[in-house]
Amino acid sequence: MNSIAIYTKSLTARQAYIFDFVWVDVFGCAIQYCDDLNQFKNIDGFKINYSTEIVPADFSVVPHGILFEDTIQSQELHISRWKGLPIFFQTKGAEIPFDIFSAAFYLITRYEEYLPYTPDLYQRFPHENSLAYQHHFLQIPLVDQWLQAFKKLLQNKNQSLSFKKNTFQFIPTYDIDIAYSYLGKGLARNVAASLQNFINGEFSQIKKRIRVLQQQEKDPYDSYDFLDDLHAQYSLNPIYFFLVGKNGRLDKNLAFENGHMQKVFNRISKKYLVGIHPSYQSHKDTQILQSEIAKIKSTRSRQHYIRFTLPTTYQHLIDQGITEDYSMGYGSINGFRASTSFPFHWFNVSKNEVTVLKVYPFCYMECNSFFEQKLTASQSKDEMLHYFHEVQKVEGTLISIWHNFSLGSDPLWAGWREIYADVLQYVSSNK
Repeated sequence: MNSIAIYTKSLTARQAYIFDFVWVDVFGCAIQYCDDLNQFKNIDGFKINYSTEIVPADFSVVPHGILFEDTIQSQELHISRWKGLPIFFQTKGAEIPFDIFSAAFYLITRYEEYLPYTPDLYQRFPHENSLAYQHHFLQIPLVDQWLQAFKKLLQNKNQSLSFKKNTFQFIPTYDIDIAYSYLGKGLARNVAASLQNFINGEFSQIKKRIRVLQQQEKDPYDSYDFLDDLHAQYSLNPIYFFLVGKNGRLDKNLAFENGHMQKVFNRISKKYLVGIHPSYQSHKDTQILQSEIAKIKSTRSRQHYIRFTLPTTYQHLIDQGITEDYSMGYGSINGFRASTSFPFHWFNVSKNEVTVLKVYPFCYMECNSFFEQKLTASQSKDEMLHYFHEVQKVEGTLISIWHNFSLGSDPLWAGWREIYADVLQYVSSNK
């Protein structure tokens, strides 16, 4: 393992956080910090000067300043290009024309989400407000691409430098928002739904509902056998997130105590990793959140409707014992919300401290493709393969989100289970 010595006039929590991400997590190097010039000169190994001073070193990065601050304030951002990639926090006087560490910190910590904004319909940070969307780099893991280019510059300086070989990973994940379309709904709900079908002239739906309730065919949302077969065929280790909150306007699952729900949960939890899918209602109510987590007894989480607010939501999750979160993406468009495909620890910018919560960003959700981006199944297949290639190039982690209802037999989703199977076959053959 390479040892990297970094000269900085004062090591801040922000610097330590992003240096750990870059040098330790992604590059696989050991770090030695130094704030004494005489001592720095005598250090053996590759040396980085992270200061505005002229210091003998193997490589220099001129600081922008945000990593030395301890407040949250609007930043002046100008986009230019480097190595064909968009950059900001430009500086002068070094081999690299911008402060790569500050820029990576700004994107990964979601600094801009701590600034004032007008929430969207679901009380979320609007993707249209993001720097990545406004400057057309939401569809690429920009931080990862910066680091690849940076690594090449470092190796050109010293051919003996070696870095960790990261391995592409694919983690399929599923949100069980509505376990079944017909099963477990009770007599009153099924009769009311059948009457509505009758009024709308949807007689085939009535017939199908009866057949499902009489156990003569599968529920339209029952894709569990189909997924089991795919996971076994391609040796996949998925994660399932269960919505177990009280029924509400945007929380439509069966009660966790329902026999059909229990059967699905027990079946899946015996085979795969599971996590909590905190309800829409739990967003600002810690008692509701606590009661839902107690049912699943997991330390993994993903917010329903991808509804979260920084730093409040993540702090609530930590307080309830959650150590892994899979919500870092948008519920309105696909792409890299934090501009990286690598997992990272959440840094609470409001407190300037790193936390125990590890964030696993996703870049693709089929509901975004279908409901928000209005793509066909074929177009969505191309989109998902785009994200596969982007993540594969940077040796990162590809996390996708699908729902059981989109992979069953519901006519609304005709063709989508087939393209999902095609994508898994392609990924398995080409990773």
